[in-house]
Amino acid sequence: MLTIRQPVAVKFILTEATKQQLLEEHRLHIERLTMELDQLERHGKEALEQAMAQGGDVAQQVKEQLEAEKNMRIEQREQLIQQIQQIQQLELGTEIQNMNVETSVDVRVGDDWGKILMGAEIIIKDGIVHEIRRGGEPVTD
Repeated sequence: MLTIRQPVAVKFILTEATKQQLLEEHRLHIERLTMELDQLERHGKEALEQAMAQGGDVAQQVKEQLEAEKNMRIEQREQLIQQIQQIQQLELGTEIQNMNVETSVDVRVGDDWGKILMGAEIIIKDGIVHEIRRGGEPVTD
């Protein structure tokens, strides 16, 4: 026998409660990014004015850094908006990949390697483990 480490997919079943929770988390994240953009705008003007007093090169660096920070947040916000649209279109009961965790698996002579490679999944429904699958089949122990 040999023990190996293997990733386990953690998925959740989309219920109305889970859907609303996901949408709310995304909306809050968008609000936070919007506030950060507002702060960058306000503080950026001050920082840029101070940098201009120090010279053109410093001002250019500050300006580029501010633009990069703003663009990063704008891009994150756009991705969240797209994710909200996708979540709204998903049907209840859909399994959604959430994360991966790792587990140890005992491998013995005669084991079906294909099933071992298929790995395991933990299915969550409304915060409760609903099902565990190994090799694509439910585990019943």
